Amino acid sequence: MEIDDTLSMEDFLRIQNIMESYVSKRVNALYDDLVAENASFLSCDCENCRLDTICYVLNRTHSKYVVSGRGITHAMLADDSQLRADIDALVMDGIRIVNSAKRPYHVERVADDDKLANPSFVFPVFIGTVFDGRTFEPLMDVDVELKSDGELVVMEDCSWANPTKTYKATKGTYSFKPAVIKVESDDLTKNFSYSVTISAKGYQPLHFSFVVPVTSTSKQQQFFSIKLQDAYLFPEDEMNPMED
Repeated sequence: MEIDDTLSMEDFLRIQNIMESYVSKRVNALYDDLVAENASFLSCDCENCRLDTICYVLNRTHSKYVVSGRGITHAMLADDSQLRADIDALVMDGIRIVNSAKRPYHVERVADDDKLANPSFVFPVFIGTVFDGRTFEPLMDVDVELKSDGELVVMEDCSWANPTKTYKATKGTYSFKPAVIKVESDDLTKNFSYSVTISAKGYQPLHFSFVVPVTSTSKQQQFFSIKLQDAYLFPEDEMNPMED
């Protein structure tokens, strides 16, 4: 079989995956934001961490190939707000995973603030997933809020939203990271009560509560998480069997 050699190497070099440049830009921008905010979970923001995060995101997104041209990335992504939101959600997911499972070459970044200079209650990440109760498929664009004593829980830093949403890229999964609470001494244990409200257009809202015991410490904590119960939403005109 003859090989078609009508395209030169220069022609092939003009073909670009625009997702590479866009993802790289968003990864670096969000890392820079987290560094500026002194995000407590971000122990390293070196080039290797950033590259690992870029690979994590690109391995979970579809490639978009174009012939290189000025402004082509902006033109193709500017009107796709859902894609941009999905990528940002994947970037934050990748940053957290890379920081929780670092390679041996990393040097810990020392935070400039005193978040753990004093004894504190340090909370895990709460992770849950929302499904359609009929099809058992993950639900996207769902609003989720976390409350305690009737008030929205303050998050650890600007990278965590409350209320938050579920996205296609995260397959219906949401997460929260409550801010640390400073106390007088180590080894104090307290039960923290939370409520979760989940709502989506055309579905019955869902509420559930849970309690987490936390012990105060002045030591730097590893990133850890708690898996919340799976949530199943049902259309407004159907009875939710979970509420029988």
